[in-house]
Amino acid sequence: MTELDVDPEAFYELSGAYSRASRSATNSLTKMDQELRGAVKMSGNDDSGVLWAQGYWTSGIEAVVTAGKATDVLAKMALLIRQSGINHDQSENVDDYNTGKQLPASDPGATIYVFKPLKSPSGGTRPKPVGWEIVMGTTKWIDGNADLMQSVATSWQTVASVFSTLDTELRTKMKYLAGSTSDEIPDINEAHTSVVDGLEILGDALRQQAGAVDGYAVVLRAAQEGAEWEMQLQTVVQAINTVNAATIGRPIKKEILDVANSQIEHSRDKIQGMLSGLADAQRVSGATFTAVSATTVSAINTKFTPILDKQLKNPPPPTDPKTTRRNKLEGAKGEARAGIDVNKPKESIPSVTGRRNSIPDDLDHTTKRLTEVKNVQYQGYTDQLKDDMAYCQARGYEFVLITDHNTRLTQELQDLVNQGKIKHVTMDFRS
Repeated sequence: MTELDVDPEAFYELSGAYSRASRSATNSLTKMDQELRGAVKMSGNDDSGVLWAQGYWTSGIEAVVTAGKATDVLAKMALLIRQSGINHDQSENVDDYNTGKQLPASDPGATIYVFKPLKSPSGGTRPKPVGWEIVMGTTKWIDGNADLMQSVATSWQTVASVFSTLDTELRTKMKYLAGSTSDEIPDINEAHTSVVDGLEILGDALRQQAGAVDGYAVVLRAAQEGAEWEMQLQTVVQAINTVNAATIGRPIKKEILDVANSQIEHSRDKIQGMLSGLADAQRVSGATFTAVSATTVSAINTKFTPILDKQLKNPPPPTDPKTTRRNKLEGAKGEARAGIDVNKPKESIPSVTGRRNSIPDDLDHTTKRLTEVKNVQYQGYTDQLKDDMAYCQARGYEFVLITDHNTRLTQELQDLVNQGKIKHVTMDFRS
C-alpha cells in the first residue's frame, strides 16, 4: 500500500510567497535607491552636521547591505521550497518545472536587489544669514537641508514598512505546509523560522534609521528657523550695522556701541542654545545609528548567514527523472481511478488569487462540473481551490473535490464542504 504524499501546492504557495517577498523587498529598495541618489549636501557643514553624516552614512550602508542580503536569502528559500514541491508533484507539468522551463502557477519567480553604495550626505546649501559672523564669530552656520532629510526619512520608513510585513504571508503558507509530513519539511521550517526572525529584526532596524533621520531633521529645521528669525529682528539688524560701522572706522558713540554689543551677545546666547539642542539631537541620532549598525550585523550573523551556510549553501539538485516519471504515473492513476479521462486536454481558468493561471483536473461544461483530485495527506483551501471556487460560483458549476479516505482537510476547507459549496468525495488511492 502506497503512502499519501504532500500536496505540492503547499510547497509552491510557500515558494511563491517567498518569491513575492523578494520582489516586494527588491522593488522597495530599488525605489529608495533612486530617491537617495539625490540625497547629497543634506547634513550641513557645521560640527553637528558633520558628525551626523558620518553616523548616517555608516548605518545606512550596513542597513542596505543587510536588506540586499535578505532578498538573496528570500530568493534562495523560494528555490529550495519550489524544488521540494517538484519532488512531490504528480502533475503533467512536473518535467517543465524540474528543468526550469516553466514555474508553477503559484510562483512568479524571485528577484534580488544588487547593493549600491549610498552617496555621502555631507555638505549643505541653506544660505547663511547676513551678519552671522558678527553675531556668532567662527561658529559654522547650520546649512543642512531639513526638507531633503525628511524626504529621506520617508524613504527609509517606506522600506521599513515593507520589510515589517513580509512575514505575514510567509507564516500563513508555512503553517499550511507544516500540516503535512515529509523528510524536508523540518529543515524548511527551521530555515523559515530563522528568515522571518531576521526580517523582523531588519524591519525594526530600518524603522529606527528612519526615526533617527526624521528626528534630527525636525530639530535642525527648528534651529535654522529660530536662528534666522533672531538674526532678522530689527534690534539685531541695527546692532550688526552699528558694529560693522565701527569696524570700518566710522565714529560711533561708546554708549551706542555698548548697547549694540550687548544685543549681539544676547542673540548669540539664544542661538547658541539652539545649536546646543541640535548637538544633543545629533548625539541621540548618533546612538541610534550605532544601534542600527549593530542590529543589522546581528541579523546577518545570527539569522541569515547560518542558513546560507546550511540549508541554502548549494542550489537544490533537480529531481531524478525516474522520480518525476513515477510521480506522473501516480497522478494519472489517481485521476483514472476518479473517473477522469487522462487523455482529455486540460483547460485553464482565470485566477482571482494572483496565480499565473489555474488548471483543474477536469472541467466538464456539459454537466457544469469542475473536479479536482487530491491524493495527499493534508488538504487546505489553497489558492488553486480558491480559483476553482470563484470559477464555479461565477458560472453556477458544481465543485467536486476527490480525496483519499485518509486525507485530512483543514477546518476552513471542511466548513466549505459542510456548507455544501464543495462536494467532497473520498475513495481509496493507496491500494
